[in-house]
Amino acid sequence: MTSWVEASGKTLEEAKEAAANELGVPVEQIEVEVLEEAPKGLFGLGQAKVRIRAGVPEVEAGVLPEEAESLEAEPEEQPEAEAEVAEEPALSKADRAIAMLKSVFEAMRFIAEPVLVSETDEEVQIDIVGASEDLGRLIGRHGQTLDALQYLLAISVNRGDPDKVRILLDAEGYRERHKQMLEARAREYAAKVKETGDEAVLEPQSARDRRIIHMALADEPDIYTYSEGEGDDRHVVISPKK
Repeated sequence: MTSWVEASGKTLEEAKEAAANELGVPVEQIEVEVLEEAPKGLFGLGQAKVRIRAGVPEVEAGVLPEEAESLEAEPEEQPEAEAEVAEEPALSKADRAIAMLKSVFEAMRFIAEPVLVSETDEEVQIDIVGASEDLGRLIGRHGQTLDALQYLLAISVNRGDPDKVRILLDAEGYRERHKQMLEARAREYAAKVKETGDEAVLEPQSARDRRIIHMALADEPDIYTYSEGEGDDRHVVISPKK
């Protein structure tokens, strides 16, 4: 009778070698059935694991081992023409980004769904829709969680590809609402600077938020803006023109 063993490894080849060692035969003589192939971690990080069932096939009755080897060596008659197997097209970067986000939301048990807004060779825009509470946690304070997810997504989608695309991630229009709020606040500070003649020092902000304020006040004739500070303390200063 055929004896079967179970073995596992980080790859299929590693699992097959472990099974062959346990059976005491070369790898080429075992039959293998894959029982489990665990996926890699989030964004392709971490190690996969493969578990297999392996055994040595029985030699047909009345045939000596030497004859069996001879029979195995005989090539089977091949059909004159084999049907070509159509290869599935590779997923686009947008499709890969959508799939990764769905995996993240499922792991976090978020009621959220990524929706592709637009896709070009240079840029992929994705909006996330879902439950308000989950979207609030996904956005985070001042959009920091959303920015971090966007950054990780871009790294994963562009890994190993010289043609990089920019990933823009939003959550039900949060970025546009946030931009409008920053512009309105910048104009309020600018009005006070014009009235008092004193500089206005804003709170520390991300590079994106600072850029929005600079752009919002770029055409103001009586004031100018600049950034100062290092790292997380970098902020915008609105100053009157003398």
